[in-house]
Amino acid sequence: MTNYVEVNGHQVIDLTPDYNRPLALVDLGVLNKLTNDLQKQDFSIIRHNHRENIMHAENLLQLIEISEDFIAFHRTVNLIREITAGDVNQIFTVEEESNML
Repeated sequence: MTNYVEVNGHQVIDLTPDYNRPLALVDLGVLNKLTNDLQKQDFSIIRHNHRENIMHAENLLQLIEISEDFIAFHRTVNLIREITAGDVNQIFTVEEESNML
């Protein structure tokens, strides 16, 4: 299920898994370009890269930050993947119709 928030009278897709982290509002076209460039990696590669990043931590605070960033990234990517092309097209159609009025 896709969540939306209202910003300046427009519905915006909410891809935020954690509101306790810094947030950004991104143009949907830019987001689509960025996510299209994300290559799907094998789970073992993702796990290996995360383990390698963890090994570079020099203290507990760094370890926590690395882990939180990893979790936020993958939860956000999962939310993005849940959005169907129909949902995105529906948003553009509603906005185009309201701009024509």
